[in-house]
Amino acid sequence: MKYSQKLPDDSVNIPKENLIFAMLKLLAVLLIFSFLIYGGLKVALHLTVDNLSPSFEKKLTQFVTIDMDIESPTSNAYLDEITADIAKCAKLPYDVKVFMIPDDTPNAFALPGGTIYITKGMLRSVKNQNELASIIGHEMGHFKHRHHLKTLGTSLLFSLLTLTLGEGYGTILNTTLDISNVKYSQSAELEADAFSLDVMQCTYGTVNDATTLFSRMEVGSGSDWSYFFATHPAFKERLEKMDMRIADKGYDTKAAVIPLREKF
Repeated sequence: MKYSQKLPDDSVNIPKENLIFAMLKLLAVLLIFSFLIYGGLKVALHLTVDNLSPSFEKKLTQFVTIDMDIESPTSNAYLDEITADIAKCAKLPYDVKVFMIPDDTPNAFALPGGTIYITKGMLRSVKNQNELASIIGHEMGHFKHRHHLKTLGTSLLFSLLTLTLGEGYGTILNTTLDISNVKYSQSAELEADAFSLDVMQCTYGTVNDATTLFSRMEVGSGSDWSYFFATHPAFKERLEKMDMRIADKGYDTKAAVIPLREKF
């Protein structure tokens, strides 16, 4: 048989798959793999935080610094009294202290270690003690579920994974994981809302007016889409979840509310 030499196919060095499609497929696999690793580490982190001893948590929060410009915080005996009453039902492993700050924007937030700040604007927005107690109870809910430590640990994992992948893939991954973190933050707010209802029922025997402040704030709050990338859920969703919990738990909503003893 006579040997007949064949020249290589002209397309031998040309990939049979579209380069753009191949790159997108590789990127998708990488993102899924990274997201699974991140998700697994996040679950492990939350389990670890949930099982920390109160003494270790207190030591750990001493090393947490918050870069915030908080102007002229002041204490208030009336707020201390309300906080002490709620704390009996909250059963936190440490004391909680509430401070007022001279800001007209309605806001309240909690910092690791048991410190709550409430703005003058928020204090002037409440109509009775029940509404004020619901705010303090909500912030205590963040302490109860250790949301601060979970958020801090998640942020560290987030940064580590982004740096490991490098700037190119990290930018895309950053957007994907950022949405995940936002959704966790929103679920943490709903968890704190539920805790607030529980401690209000325990403290006052009613949750009457626990949601009225949110009802007023819902007006003009914007469309639900604006909350997709927001750290807090839409007021409408929060109200619906709280109403569902009130109904499921059979909490009282008829008892008289307690008037404010002090004007802020």
